Amino acid sequence: MISFFALYIMIVICLVIFPLPIQKEYISDMIKYKQGVSNNMIPFMAWIDAMGDIDYVGVLSAFYQPIANIALFFPFGFYLPIILPGFGFKKIIFVSFLFSLTIELTQEVINFILGFNYRSFDVDDLICNTLGALLGYILFKCIAKFVTFLKVREQRDIDAL
Repeated sequence: MISFFALYIMIVICLVIFPLPIQKEYISDMIKYKQGVSNNMIPFMAWIDAMGDIDYVGVLSAFYQPIANIALFFPFGFYLPIILPGFGFKKIIFVSFLFSLTIELTQEVINFILGFNYRSFDVDDLICNTLGALLGYILFKCIAKFVTFLKVREQRDIDAL
């Protein structure tokens, strides 16, 4: 299970960090013409923007970014309590937020090194990633309860024989 979790973490890092621009002309043009993505420090702005875009691009396209951020961290909340059984609700929230914040800050460091905003720092990413981990944890707890129920039921059936 740890191998799956490590693979998942590597995939997340690849998705949110790479590819990095290495073409000098591209980088210098981005700096020269002040191009790049903007940071978002306003909570739920992605959701507000998405609601305004529904008529033009449809629901799925409008909400793609927030939904993708939720889905990205869903496995984090599911696998973490399997690997670290002592992790409860509060620790899952804290660790998933911390991992998400680390990603966002890493993107900012890369932006600083490049000299332009190649990736954005987005507070909505923090919210959606943490929500995704929470939903993954809730699914884990539901499955764990169901498995426990089945084991108890099976034991009762065995004892009844």
